[in-house]
Amino acid sequence: MSNERRVTSNEVRCSGVRRATQCALLIICLFFASQVSRATPTDSVRDGYRHFIMPTGKVIEGGYAGFWELAFMQAGYGFGDFFSLSGGFTILPTVAFRSQIGFVQAKLTIVDDQNIALAGGLNFLRLTSDNTFLHLFGVLTYETPTGSRFSGMLFYKLTTSTLNGADNPLIVVNVFPYGSFDFIYNSGLGGTVGFDTPLPGNPNVRFVAEIWNHDLSSPNKLGIIGALRVESDRFSSDFGFMYFTLPLIAPVANFVWRF
Repeated sequence: MSNERRVTSNEVRCSGVRRATQCALLIICLFFASQVSRATPTDSVRDGYRHFIMPTGKVIEGGYAGFWELAFMQAGYGFGDFFSLSGGFTILPTVAFRSQIGFVQAKLTIVDDQNIALAGGLNFLRLTSDNTFLHLFGVLTYETPTGSRFSGMLFYKLTTSTLNGADNPLIVVNVFPYGSFDFIYNSGLGGTVGFDTPLPGNPNVRFVAEIWNHDLSSPNKLGIIGALRVESDRFSSDFGFMYFTLPLIAPVANFVWRF
């Protein structure tokens, strides 16, 4: 008999409450960090290539390294004014390599003229070794004179490789030994909108939001992220919450160093 188990909704809710308490402490730290950041105001957008995790039409300027949720290591580099390459991989302790999650993404910025940027690219996503996907995406970004940014992205699932077979839309992600979760991925076309803006009076703190839908034929399949970002010349830290219609709500954090 298999020792695998499914994560129940009660376990998800309890985990969400615990993590929400942890995130409340992080938000308090964020408040004090925002007061310190007032000493060196700036009007520039430092992480122009992304909102939270969603790419924008902008190329990566130089390079970056960081981690998301303290366990997802990531890095990227911009080649000139047109090509960006990024990737990441989880380093979850006690989790087997086959259950780790990773991605590689290549983005080509086609237009970057004044306040408009347009890019397209490919994204390879590994949801454990048994579930891999290749996506084609295009993203358009508009930046206002005040530093607010709006992006819209469409992505299309080109290929799928799953343990259940390419034609089976039920995706089972087994994070051994902690259990598994599943979701339906039966559509090729998805979309995302992103937004970020500096807080009034403090351009070093930004509000960031994203809405994801991996199946545009089902509008209720949403993932929503809202966060605050504290920026300095070489470092950015994001703290917020994400919500998925599994249902699941959990705190999120992202730390990035630029070079």
